[in-house]
Amino acid sequence: MSTGSLPPFDFEQILNNSPLKNKLKWIIPIVFLVVSFIVLSLLKTIYTDWIWFNSMGFQGVYRKVLVTKILLFIIGFFLTFILIGTTLFFANKNTKGNIRSTITVLLENLINKTVIAGTILVSLVLAIIMGVTVSSKWELFLRFTNAESFGLLDPLYKRDVSFFIFELPAYSFIQGWMLALLVFCLVLTLIMAFANYSLRGVVFNFENKLFRIQLALITAGIILVISAGLWIDRLELVLNSGGVVFGATYSDVAARQPALFILPILGIIAAFSILVIMITGRVKVALALIGGWVLLIVVLTNLFPLAIQKFSVDPNEFVKEEKYILRNMEFTREGFGLNNIEKTFYEAEADIDSQLISENIKTIQNIRLWDYRPLTDVYRQIQLIRPYYDFKEADVDRYTINGDYRQVLLAAREIAPEKLEDSAKTWVNEKLYYTHGIGIAMSPVTEFSGEGRPDFFAKDIPANGEIPISDPNSSGPPDITVTNPRIYYGENTVDYVLVNSNTDELDYQTGAGILAKTNYDGEGGVTLNSLIRKLAYTWQMGDINILISNELNPNTKIQYRRQIQERISEIAPFISLDEDPYIVADQGQLFWVQDAYTTSENMPYSDLVHDDSMGSYNYIRNSIKIVVDAFNGDVDFYLWDESDPIAVTYSRIFPDMFKDVVEMPDSLKEHMRFPQDLFSVQASKYIKYHMEE
Repeated sequence: MSTGSLPPFDFEQILNNSPLKNKLKWIIPIVFLVVSFIVLSLLKTIYTDWIWFNSMGFQGVYRKVLVTKILLFIIGFFLTFILIGTTLFFANKNTKGNIRSTITVLLENLINKTVIAGTILVSLVLAIIMGVTVSSKWELFLRFTNAESFGLLDPLYKRDVSFFIFELPAYSFIQGWMLALLVFCLVLTLIMAFANYSLRGVVFNFENKLFRIQLALITAGIILVISAGLWIDRLELVLNSGGVVFGATYSDVAARQPALFILPILGIIAAFSILVIMITGRVKVALALIGGWVLLIVVLTNLFPLAIQKFSVDPNEFVKEEKYILRNMEFTREGFGLNNIEKTFYEAEADIDSQLISENIKTIQNIRLWDYRPLTDVYRQIQLIRPYYDFKEADVDRYTINGDYRQVLLAAREIAPEKLEDSAKTWVNEKLYYTHGIGIAMSPVTEFSGEGRPDFFAKDIPANGEIPISDPNSSGPPDITVTNPRIYYGENTVDYVLVNSNTDELDYQTGAGILAKTNYDGEGGVTLNSLIRKLAYTWQMGDINILISNELNPNTKIQYRRQIQERISEIAPFISLDEDPYIVADQGQLFWVQDAYTTSENMPYSDLVHDDSMGSYNYIRNSIKIVVDAFNGDVDFYLWDESDPIAVTYSRIFPDMFKDVVEMPDSLKEHMRFPQDLFSVQASKYIKYHMEE
């Protein structure tokens, strides 16, 4: 018959008989393997990026970014590890005491060891997370330390615009990062205290003076950091997007600005007051003080400005906001480069006679009749030559043909291995054989044949593999001859290829059926001349064939990041790219021209634009022109506008990246154009400004 009593609790016996004991011996090896995999993966990425950047001539750029990331990670890691570890150590120490619950000495020792291990583990995990967070902001800190002045003051604080674009974002990030770190400290302190009190069989309390001091220090630190954030909010009023216009409005200046001046001062007073109050043990008073300060923040930064807006601004809004609307208009023009526009009136003439036409015959002969979209379809129908080629999109450019400056449409004939039949999609074909496109199709924008087809200045693939560009009605020699029309880097070159291997590459097949093969003899790509490189790229590409294929030799190169925008973004992720790069025939070969923008969303008082590809911005300049060699993949960055402070800042950060515009060949300069994306944005802003003015 049962007495109703429980059997004695033998923790040691349960632990010894637990299946967990047999599994514990596997935990350390598994953790070691996981950590080793992560570390090796990171080292593999660094190694392959290092040799890729070196092959591109931008190793200095990669080195600077990598060193900056590492230094920032170390700073963030050790600050977090020390602060979190110290916090947990003192939280554990200050909340320990006599144990009133009935636990064995073995269990108590195990708990102590678990607390130590948990403290180290939590500190490490949070330190890694916070270190990575700081490291990811490498660009922010490099811009901060190399900032160029705009020479333009904001009207509210009389600070140079560079402060808001380069400095304030760094201050804001540091404030947010410190706040997150201190909140972690507070939460972990409370968790540690609650766990210790529960294990001791004691109700959670604030009787321990050292524990109260620790909480007071952390709480005061949080209040001080929040106060710094309020001061930053005060400065960021010129970036406020919640008013009638972007930037500080009447209610911001009349209500929020003084409130955000007073509240940080009150926060500093509250922080030191809480230290004194918590030491004396009056926790409820401290909580009431914090609550009162938070209530003041809500009232002064939200309710009071709303009252000002409703009862003072709304009844006479234009008069109240006129000054701020004018500021918005002025800085929007500055942000979008519209401040130097001159207005000229052209009187329209209704009468068009033969004399007017003859005086403007060059202009009339260049009026575009072809649209790039149907023309691209026509190119695909009659100029692909073979199904494994493709034209992505025709672009507008200008060339001197037969002595006349002509507007043309042209498109690159790129390789499209995805269009191969399934039976032909072998590894050798996709990676070794079909490696590049060849040539261009070019036609004037104004002419077409009797069948409605375009007249071509450049077409087909001649038997010698060279692309002549000339007027078909001219009997003279070609105006331009593209002697090397091969396209290894382009808009459609998404996948990696292996060139200069034991397998000959398909060079081109003419309309007459002549099949030519080649082996790449350019400089583009990373040479796979060692086992380490093969192993690294086998891992990176997830392709074992790189390691085991007999078709590769010591001179074989792997070409990857061949898509020109991906290639540029890998080197310079801090610039925004125009959506439409275009192909240029020059110096006997083909180049891609990519317009690039410097942008910011921190231009005071300037209207924001929200763009799917470039994000939000209220400052934009086409300060950088980029030229990519279609054969070698070389990337040249030209500083096109030296008056742009953001571009100058980047040139300070990476002095070896940008070339002076005088270094660009004159023949290439003739093909530089005003980008359509920027023109569209500027036109919309100008129309809005013009209507409001």
